[in-house]
Amino acid sequence: MPPADAAQALAPLPAGYRDLYERVRRAAEADDRVRAMWLSGSLARGVADAGSDLDVILAVAAEKFEEFAAGWREWLAGVTPVVLARELARRPGSWYSLTPDCLRLDVVTEQAGSVPLPALRTRLLVLDKDGDADIAGTADGAAAGPDGARLTAITEEFLRQQAIFPAAVVARGDWLLGVSGVQNAQLMLYELFVEANQPLPPMGVKWWSARLTAEQLQVCQSLPNPAAEPDSVLAAMRATAGAFRRAARQALASNGVPWPRDLDDAVLRYQQAELGWPSAAAG
Repeated sequence: MPPADAAQALAPLPAGYRDLYERVRRAAEADDRVRAMWLSGSLARGVADAGSDLDVILAVAAEKFEEFAAGWREWLAGVTPVVLARELARRPGSWYSLTPDCLRLDVVTEQAGSVPLPALRTRLLVLDKDGDADIAGTADGAAAGPDGARLTAITEEFLRQQAIFPAAVVARGDWLLGVSGVQNAQLMLYELFVEANQPLPPMGVKWWSARLTAEQLQVCQSLPNPAAEPDSVLAAMRATAGAFRRAARQALASNGVPWPRDLDDAVLRYQQAELGWPSAAAG
């Protein structure tokens, strides 16, 4: 349930965030260029916990926006000392930052009166100088189910990289690359599971295991972590390839998406010839 106010939204965060929030709010209140302020992200959705960031949206008067965006570092310095501050790509005057106490302050700045991006529509109003900052329709739109094209893309890319593995890793004896290859293959399995589970409830990017079912989590946890040596890399990749094929076949079939049989057969034949892996054992 969305929080009723800032105090409720901030309650799950470590105590230092309350003081940091107050400093941001006071700075916004004192700056005539800033017309409104919201909490966003997990705070606005009511799903924040101790690992969440302080996510803030500032609405700046249109005629002062460029000035504010050019001087955001000075504005931030008036709020808190930081050990890291980086401007967001393609978002002038927006940034992520880290304080000396390792508190995370992320700020998105937009022109007052502009139409917010869909990802920023869920927000909790905490400052409104003009009385018109409330945003209609803050609820997220109807969430879509699994994207068949996305499931296909993940599967095809996985199989493409399986075709690279014998030459790039095994033939060269590059077992450190092999470790990276296995980790990437396991990440693609995770991404496949997440897409197959859509729609998911809103959650921040740092929520990881929560996106999986208990069965999927057990599959991921059971996969071996390879060491940079031949037997370990080969065993881990073979186990991962088998888990991925089983999961991908089920996910694609459940969503009416055809299995890329010709691609898969070609990769299996190649792996059998180059690695001696029986085709039946690969999937």
